[in-house]
Amino acid sequence: MKTSVRDIATEFKPAGLVTEITGDQDTRIERIAAIENCGPGDLVFVDKPEHTSLVRSRKPSVVVTRAELKIHLQDIKGLVVVTTPHVPLAHALLKQRYGDRDYTRSGWTGIHPSAVVHETAEIGAGTVIEPRAVIAAGVKIGKNCRIMAGAVVENDVTIGESSILHPNVVIGYGCKLGREVVIESGSVIGSEGYGFAQDQKRKSHAIPQTGIVVLEDRVRIGANCCIDRATYHETKIGAGTKLDNLCHVAHNVQIGEDCLLTAMFVVAGSSKIGNRVMASGQSGVIDHMSVCDDAVLLHRAGVTRDVEKPGAYAGLPVQPLSEYLKNVAALKSVSEMRTRLIHVEKRLGIHDN
Repeated sequence: MKTSVRDIATEFKPAGLVTEITGDQDTRIERIAAIENCGPGDLVFVDKPEHTSLVRSRKPSVVVTRAELKIHLQDIKGLVVVTTPHVPLAHALLKQRYGDRDYTRSGWTGIHPSAVVHETAEIGAGTVIEPRAVIAAGVKIGKNCRIMAGAVVENDVTIGESSILHPNVVIGYGCKLGREVVIESGSVIGSEGYGFAQDQKRKSHAIPQTGIVVLEDRVRIGANCCIDRATYHETKIGAGTKLDNLCHVAHNVQIGEDCLLTAMFVVAGSSKIGNRVMASGQSGVIDHMSVCDDAVLLHRAGVTRDVEKPGAYAGLPVQPLSEYLKNVAALKSVSEMRTRLIHVEKRLGIHDN
């Protein structure tokens, strides 16, 4: 990247992300760097007072920080200090704009000769289809998408503009992806839902899963996730929701908008997850449950009954976080309590050896 502080101010000050700049706005920026290995020409983000010493020793050119930390930096000669009300958000938006991955460096443009694209597929302007990708009949792909090497898009899929399928992604037939959807390598969208009926001899018979998966705008699916298609209608993930790697969403599940669901999150069939729900690693929801808006699932939370009020929950079965922490604390003293109880019983002559 090559830009200047003035360019950043011009683009981000009107929106309020940049509130003040101290220093030479014509300072050139060569890259966005981590504070631990930065140097001259770099822009870094500082959100902790203890990191200001690294600025002094490593001498980056530009620091983006909170107003209250500016006093620790403004005496450093030649340093440009950019203040922002929200350092993590500034980190996200500035790096998206100036330091994100450059997909054009793959060297591929247009439709690669080794890709297989059905004659009825519609490919938007500026979309790149990389080597050995497969695009089936009736597919519609919007403008400026990138279908990376080895990805498979089955028949009648719709993909909105500026979406990215990483290598070896599979999009099952009929599924619908919105704009700016990103799916990381190895994920399968529209895999067969897990539906069976058993006869008198316990032999299982598949119930065909003929619905679809809908991913709304700006959904991000991590690597090696499986999103099962619905039995009849649709499995749906709302706009802005982000799934980490190794997550599983079963058939008929409905997940709301702007959720953050981390690694190994699992939700069973026909459950409903509200908006802005957060889940830490290995959290799970059994089938036909409902989790309300703004719930937070922690410590391998296992949802076995509906979560009806916003707040933090943990444990199996899931319980409000405050209760969970009290129970964990009490559990640590169980051994001591047992020893004391045995001692009391012996004194009373009722202890059973």
